[in-house]
Amino acid sequence: MSDNSSKRSGWETADKVAHGAGKALNGIAFGIVKIYGVLLVLAGLAVLFIIPAKGWWAGLMLVVYGIYLLAPGSKFVVW
Repeated sequence: MSDNSSKRSGWETADKVAHGAGKALNGIAFGIVKIYGVLLVLAGLAVLFIIPAKGWWAGLMLVVYGIYLLAPGSKFVVW
């Protein structure tokens, strides 16, 4: 009998591939969340300056949520 301890099983290989794909998707999601945060800050500032009399509170909420998304750490994202 030969020693096959140096070979990976199919499950180990699949696990390694899935782990790599998960890391890649986390990186993509991180970038999307940051872009979404920037867009919310810009939209909030636009609302604050374009319709300040009626929409100041909405603009302020957009800016605050956008800044929250731009801060480091794990986030709860409302799309």
